[in-house]
Amino acid sequence: MSPAELQEGIASLSRGTYFREASLEMMLSILTESAAQMSGVERVSIWALTDDHQELRCLELYERTSGRHSKGGSLAADRYPRYFQALHTGSCIAADDAFLHSDTAEFAGDYLLQHNVTAMLDTPIHIRGELQGVLCLEQVGTRQPWAPAQRIFAQAVANLVTLALVEYEAEEARRQAQAANERLRAVFDASRDALFLADGDSGEILDMNRQAEILVGRERKELLGLPQGALYPPEQQQRAAGEFRRLLDGASPWALVTEIRHREGRRLPVEVTAEVADLGDGRRLALSIFRPF
Repeated sequence: MSPAELQEGIASLSRGTYFREASLEMMLSILTESAAQMSGVERVSIWALTDDHQELRCLELYERTSGRHSKGGSLAADRYPRYFQALHTGSCIAADDAFLHSDTAEFAGDYLLQHNVTAMLDTPIHIRGELQGVLCLEQVGTRQPWAPAQRIFAQAVANLVTLALVEYEAEEARRQAQAANERLRAVFDASRDALFLADGDSGEILDMNRQAEILVGRERKELLGLPQGALYPPEQQQRAAGEFRRLLDGASPWALVTEIRHREGRRLPVEVTAEVADLGDGRRLALSIFRPF
């Protein structure tokens, strides 16, 4: 394949919509198969480095002649120390003769013979500046020197693998955050106490549970956006606001005995406790617990 064709192949892969739509497994499968077909290389694989940097594990392998996808297998750092050291230098390993190249000769006794690999082009994969794995292009049987265009092509594919992994991490973080929010919502709603969540600076009510709606006799849609002080009788509002401000200024969590106004006009004695959470971006949230007595 000519340099122009390799360049067009990378451009085509980069325009793919699967990065936000496909699973990680599918993304890696597409990248290895496409890389093999475009470059004419027999074997293309993607390996992930374990957290302790002592092992590489195969996430995806595509063999062009058979059209087979597989995964599994591992390479240990204590068995191939020179190779792992070379990966950590951050540069591509272009072994025109894998049996003789200083960084890949360690594989001569097992890996190369087992898979009939004759030449290796291995490009480190980095995420946020840290080595996370390697993209491997391997010639089988006959071998030819790696052309500059192939090296550039391999680096471009490695960059796409990095993008796929970063997208996967971001999606996992979104899923975990959503699951955490759902669990928190379930606990929030299941509480037997009346809970109000308010903006820590303005006191604006941001959320409440079903028990809070029952306590004041008003629906959630009526309460959202109101200042929390509106829950108290007029003569109690200044005192409650002062206690709330003391809490925001760093006072220990307090318990305030006061009254709240029910929709029907009744006054209900309650004990209010509150705590403040700092979100780390300049915003604070206040969780108030209202217990009638």
